[in-house]
Amino acid sequence: MSLVLYSALYGRKEPLNTEVFGPFTDVRRVLFTDRDDLDFPGVEIVRLPADGLDPARASRRAKLMPHRYLTEDWSLWLDNKSRLRRDPSEILATLQAQSPKAFFAFRHFRRDCVYQELQTCWENGLDDYRTLKERERAYRAEGMPEHAGLIEGHFILRRHHDPAVVAFGEEWFDHVCRFSRRDQISFPYLVWKRGFDYAPIDSLDWKETVRHDHLDRAHRTPDFPRKHRLWQAARKIWHSLRR
Repeated sequence: MSLVLYSALYGRKEPLNTEVFGPFTDVRRVLFTDRDDLDFPGVEIVRLPADGLDPARASRRAKLMPHRYLTEDWSLWLDNKSRLRRDPSEILATLQAQSPKAFFAFRHFRRDCVYQELQTCWENGLDDYRTLKERERAYRAEGMPEHAGLIEGHFILRRHHDPAVVAFGEEWFDHVCRFSRRDQISFPYLVWKRGFDYAPIDSLDWKETVRHDHLDRAHRTPDFPRKHRLWQAARKIWHSLRR
């Protein structure tokens, strides 16, 4: 089975992470971008214009729809904030042994509920508050249950030409364009709504497989106002005491 590693970087707010693919050079590596000033030795740079999309959504175009751009059997998506730590061929073999399914992702390290994720996003200014609250109202009105599952969207392995994966990816990107730009929000909703069959990764330790905070996000400037700052600070202390 052929495999490609890929990532994306749009706009100039975030620096290029040249360690995103780790030290693994025996597999094709691709970066999608709208920039013409990037130098990434050993990586194929595909310049794909944003076409009017904001950087967040433009970066998700290839992320959610690799079938449009990549020819290999399997693709492994890594966010620019990540660093791959395990050999990609081993990853593919291990997950194929775990399940015959065509889509794999790690469970979220802390939450399992889209409603908690919505709150975290508006508290941290990760999307427009009105958009996030509209999604909460819509999901509850449709009867989506709490604790229906949540993934870490920074690491996704998929057989991206599988018909069900193709259809899901197209609808996923449509939701990101029409509603919240946070793909981790629309993913569990569409899984629940469409009955999409994917495999949470159980056969790999995520900390040994990928580092997902390689870039410093603690002091980033959000695109939208943060909410409940004092509550967030208190909750951070509570989590540190639990550890």
